[in-house]
Amino acid sequence: MADKPGMHLRRSLSETPPLMAGVLFGLGLAVVTGIVWAFQELGTVLTALVVAAFLAVGLERIVGGMTKRGMPRWLAMTILFVGVVLVFCGGIGAIIPAIVRESAEFIDKAPGYYDTIMSSKYVQQFGGESGLLERAEGVLTPGNVTKALGGVAGGVASFFGGLVWFITTILLTIFILAAYKQLRKGAVRLFAASQREQGDRILEGILRQIGAYLIGALAIGAFAGIASWIFMAIVGIPYAALLALLVALLDLIPQIGATIGAIVVTLVALTQSPMTAVASAIFFIAYQQLENWVIYPTVMRSAVKVSNLAAIVAVLVGGTLFGVVGIVLSVPLYAAIRLIGKEIVIPRLDNS
Repeated sequence: MADKPGMHLRRSLSETPPLMAGVLFGLGLAVVTGIVWAFQELGTVLTALVVAAFLAVGLERIVGGMTKRGMPRWLAMTILFVGVVLVFCGGIGAIIPAIVRESAEFIDKAPGYYDTIMSSKYVQQFGGESGLLERAEGVLTPGNVTKALGGVAGGVASFFGGLVWFITTILLTIFILAAYKQLRKGAVRLFAASQREQGDRILEGILRQIGAYLIGALAIGAFAGIASWIFMAIVGIPYAALLALLVALLDLIPQIGATIGAIVVTLVALTQSPMTAVASAIFFIAYQQLENWVIYPTVMRSAVKVSNLAAIVAVLVGGTLFGVVGIVLSVPLYAAIRLIGKEIVIPRLDNS
C-alpha cells in the first residue's frame, strides 16, 4: 500500500536519534531567533524602505501618465521632483518672513510681558520677583542643569536622526521609481512560468490599488486644507493659507493627522483670543469626526473599492500593530490581501 502524504516524513522524524533531533530543534530555534533579532535591528531601515516603495508606486501613476504622452521617463521624473522641491521651498520661503516678523515683535514686547507677569497676583502669591528668583536658584542645581542639557541634546539628536531618515526615504523613493519597470519585471519572474500571467495581473491590480489610495489620500488632505482655510479666514486666524497647507500635509496621516493640525491651529488662534481658540477646537473636533467616519471611508471606497467598515477596521488594526506607518499602509494592504484572496484563494476553494 502506498504511503499517505506526510507518512514518510513522520517515519523519518521518528527514526531520527534523540541527539540529532535536539540539534536540529536548536538550529531551527537559533535561526528563528536570528531572524527576529534582524527584524528588530533593521526596523527603521525596513520602515523607510516600505514607505519609499509605497510613495514610488503612488508617484508612478503621475510619471506613467507623462511617459504615455511621449515624454522620456527621466524628464518626467525630473519635472515631478523639481515641482515638489519648488512647492516645498516656496512654503519655507513664505514661512520664514512670518517667523522673523513674529520673533521681532515678541522681542520688542518681551519687557512688557515680563512686567505684566511679575505684577500679576499669581506671581505675588510666590513672593513676587525675589521669591521666584529664590525658587529658581533652588531648582537650577548643577545636577538639574546637566539633566536638562542632556534632554535637550537628546532631542536635538533625535531631530537630526529623523531628518537623516527622511532624506534617506526620499532618496530611496527616487531610486525605486527610477528602477520601477525593472523591479516589476523581476517580481513577475519570481512566479513559475505557468503562473506569470496571473501573477502579473495580480501585481498590476495591487499597484493600481496603492496608486489610487495615494491619490485618494491627497484628495482628502486637500479637502481638509480648503475647509480649514475657509474657517480660519472667517474667524480671522492669522497665516490662514500657511496653516491650511500644514493641515493638508498632516492630514495625509489618517485618523490622527487632522488632530495634530488642529492643535497647531488652535494654539495660533489662542494668540488672537480665547474664544477664537475655542471656536477652532470645536471646528476641528467636528471636522475630525466627519472625516474619520464619512469622508475618509467614502473616498477610500471609491478609490480602492473598500467598504466603510473595512477601511475603519483596517486603520484601527494597522495603527495598533505598527503605529503611524500601519495607519498609512493599512487600507492599501487590506485591498492587496483582498485581491489576492479573490484571485487565488477563493478559486482554489471553489475547485477543491
